[in-house]
Amino acid sequence: MIPRSCRTAAMMLSVSVLPFSSLQAEEIKETFIGEGVTARVGGYRPVRAEMDKDASIVTKAPEGLKAPKYGQIEMNGKTWAFIADEPEEGDATLYVDADGDGDLTNDPPVKWEAKAVGELKQYFGSAKVKLDAEHTGAISMYRFDPKDPNRAVLKNTLLFYGDFGFEYSFELDGKKMSTFVSGTVGEKSRLPMDRDGNDRVSPRLEMATVGKPFNFTGTTYVFNVNEGKLTLEKAAEQIEMAPLPPNLAVGQKALTFTAKTMDGAEITFPSSFKGKIVMLDFWATWCGPCIGEIPHMKEAYAAWHDKGFEILGVSFDQANMEEKVTEFMKEKEITWPQIYEGKMWETTLGIQHDVSGIPFVLLVDGDTGKILADARGLRGAGLKDLIGKELEKKNGKKE
Repeated sequence: MIPRSCRTAAMMLSVSVLPFSSLQAEEIKETFIGEGVTARVGGYRPVRAEMDKDASIVTKAPEGLKAPKYGQIEMNGKTWAFIADEPEEGDATLYVDADGDGDLTNDPPVKWEAKAVGELKQYFGSAKVKLDAEHTGAISMYRFDPKDPNRAVLKNTLLFYGDFGFEYSFELDGKKMSTFVSGTVGEKSRLPMDRDGNDRVSPRLEMATVGKPFNFTGTTYVFNVNEGKLTLEKAAEQIEMAPLPPNLAVGQKALTFTAKTMDGAEITFPSSFKGKIVMLDFWATWCGPCIGEIPHMKEAYAAWHDKGFEILGVSFDQANMEEKVTEFMKEKEITWPQIYEGKMWETTLGIQHDVSGIPFVLLVDGDTGKILADARGLRGAGLKDLIGKELEKKNGKKE
């Protein structure tokens, strides 16, 4: 799945248990979703379709082709032939054998639109293909310019991903729940469940894996796949119930913690910042989007640090990187304190705050502990103005 920013799916907490035997099956309602699943998942994992076939893979091709390239889209055990007609002059056209009959003249037109990227041209589009006798699903596709020198290995490649899936409704201890999968459910599928109803799924605390027991409501359950169908049973043995993700919405109280910074100072958060507002910044030297925010942070820090604005960094760098982090800070002229454990995604404060992607930032009032803003307002060139407004509100209250 292609991540947004440096978003990396955090692994579920592992639990050592004895083998589970299933008990009574629970009822599951299955609903097919023909398109739009990618937006719900929040990303996609592209698959390569090489255009290295010959014309014999189709029984009938459209007339007037100028520079056809032939390939096959393979997914879920099904195959659909396609033709990319890419003349030297003019726009390309894509044909997909949506019904799988080998005839590419009787299928709906494929949406295939060009987008200029500098002097190069990329194509994006989608088609609906017949998955079986009952279901038709959307497939999204894109193609980099074959003349792109930076993507020479993709010169003859079409990239695609399924935009269809299934939604499943069921009850856990009498509580109505739902989950969904992109494509079809498999033996290792991960199933998201929004336990707290905040429209955000925690990869660590709100995700079940087929075949592995989970406890979200007080009873341990396990999903399995039987002849392509998802099943749900109560497990024979219990595991501890997973805690709910922390509520870190604007207006809520920030989590408290005590930690040592890289210069040896002990921080008690947020009380160490009384009279100030502090931005808690989870980042790493390997995270491009994190590095991209540094100029905005430095600008805000220079403008407002003397007026009561602080930043506390939490590094997600790996072990034995303390010297590199220190050198990086010197190079970038970062002067605010940093907490470093060398545990990457297993960083103590990262787990406490349920961080599954960076940059992850919160702005907190050091007196009340109230969360004033999150990443939606704390990124980009507007950071300096936002900090100024928050300080004005805080100082106004004091007066």
